[in-house]
Amino acid sequence: MSLLLSDKVWVMLSEVAKRGVYPTHSAKLGIYRLPVDIVGQSEVNAVMSELKTYGYVLDNYADRIFVTFKWNEKGFDIYTNKEQSAELYVTVEIVIGEVLDIIYQIKPLETFGDLYWIRNYRQKADHNAKIIIDNIIRNTKIGQKLITYYQKIQKLSPVESIKKLESITPLANAQKNLKEEKKSLVNPSLTSTTGKPSVENLNENQSIASSVAVPSPAPRSNAAKLSANTTIQLTGTGTDYQAAGGPIDTGFKAKRQPVGKFQGIQVWGPYDSPGQLGIWGTDVCVDFDICISDGACIDACPVNVYEWLDTPGHPASERKPFMIREKDCIFCLACENVCPPQAIKIFVK
Repeated sequence: MSLLLSDKVWVMLSEVAKRGVYPTHSAKLGIYRLPVDIVGQSEVNAVMSELKTYGYVLDNYADRIFVTFKWNEKGFDIYTNKEQSAELYVTVEIVIGEVLDIIYQIKPLETFGDLYWIRNYRQKADHNAKIIIDNIIRNTKIGQKLITYYQKIQKLSPVESIKKLESITPLANAQKNLKEEKKSLVNPSLTSTTGKPSVENLNENQSIASSVAVPSPAPRSNAAKLSANTTIQLTGTGTDYQAAGGPIDTGFKAKRQPVGKFQGIQVWGPYDSPGQLGIWGTDVCVDFDICISDGACIDACPVNVYEWLDTPGHPASERKPFMIREKDCIFCLACENVCPPQAIKIFVK
């Protein structure tokens, strides 16, 4: 366990026991135990890469990933009659292994100096730590593995699994949305016409997640320029779709028609991006509408047939294992055998 728990150990039996552990020493601490595993440097790097987009300060040592969020506090000092500012931070620690522990500690305000003019420091630090935790769980490989756990162990459907993940991570993306809100305040043309409250008008004790609702930015297209090898786009108007359930239809070639190619890889319809992507591949075939992006196939493939392809806006997962080196397949069936939703079919030559 973490050194943060050197004087006492708490064990959380399930995700519903999330947060709110108060030890006897001076700092407040929370721990969240998840029934998923993160092992190997490649998985650690994947988690850290996914968290970089939130502006966190990241560090990795041994079996720990440290995720730090910094924010600025401003206030009026009644003794000096001046406006003051200070940079504060809170760190969430991910303890990796066969089970996952997510831990955070709120340091005493005195750690940062004589900042007596700051109000509600502990509540703000606790709120920011919980936002970090929700982003870790929902927006990284950890969330994908948790969805797989719900499907295999709790026998939930893909849609039910995603809804459950969303229900336990209500603060995910709050910090990203706050950044978008700040941008809109700088550039009025970006401000929503629905009259959303600005950051300055937020009550100090209100939840940022519940008070600031900012439209998500339009998904980026990672499709190459259309050519003979790439005739389809990954963006479009097809947004009214739900994740499909497995397994892949092994007889799809007799029922579906090719609709185009992406970087030379055959795509079988129906296709209505970004919400419906069809089945990709000729010999190494993946139903992108079933795929939940758990990464088992990428880890299992001995010849590196797959690499990640971003598919923003897809209901099952926003990245897919793209069989870019399909011609290198040795037909060992490793990827097909480890796929949790059974989204892969290998046609052995």
